[in-house]
Amino acid sequence: MKRQQFCVLLAALATVAAGMGMVYAAKEFPTENRIFLEPMSLSPTFSITALGVILCISGTLGVFGAACSTRAALLAYGLPAFVASSVGLIIGLRLLASVNSQSLDIETACLRSRGPENLPAGWSKWYENNYEQMATVLSSCRLHVPSALSLNACLQAGVGSVSDLRQTATSWDLFEWLESHGACSGFCFPGTPLFAGDVRSPCFRLFAEEVQARGNRLAGLTIGASFAAFLGVCCTACTIFFPWVEARIFEASSGSESE
Repeated sequence: MKRQQFCVLLAALATVAAGMGMVYAAKEFPTENRIFLEPMSLSPTFSITALGVILCISGTLGVFGAACSTRAALLAYGLPAFVASSVGLIIGLRLLASVNSQSLDIETACLRSRGPENLPAGWSKWYENNYEQMATVLSSCRLHVPSALSLNACLQAGVGSVSDLRQTATSWDLFEWLESHGACSGFCFPGTPLFAGDVRSPCFRLFAEEVQARGNRLAGLTIGASFAAFLGVCCTACTIFFPWVEARIFEASSGSESE
């Protein structure tokens, strides 16, 4: 195998590996990440999976083209891999910017507001409204079942409004996670714990930290895999076209010298 073929083969294998990494990152996206990122449209798992599949297929064509010296296969590898890796870089960078800006906006809005009615329109108000809705259902449940200290206890007691809330509330799992892991209650402001315990500090700081950390991790994986594939395509292009360009330059310089 010539050096040129070997370099293209390595680049194609790196593209396949990058595609598999993107598919794995999206497939193994844990439920905890979903409850933090999906409500704010910060989990483009479908797009990442699709790009990963495209990179795997195009990289496989690149391996075939390098092994058989087939230009058509190399072209079928280079163009889709270049487009997919470029789009992956854009998605990763946009996700990185959105995660950090939105988590900062939520924290700033909660810190500057003196009460729920003063919250500006945005995700901080949306989550605060979700909490208040769930707290209202819990208070109603306790009127009928005084021994129920949490929404889960109301659910086990068969309270209809709580069962309906469990089916429709998008923030149930989120607040349950926050209260169990962060010893907090409420969102922007201290409130009645929804899942047992005493009134504690609000959960917005922990929420913002988790959104930032989980979003940055997903964005970093996407950017890293996309950059590896992009670098592989660029190396392939240089390996294929540089000798041709060098030969043309040599021919041109030889022709000028003979004249």
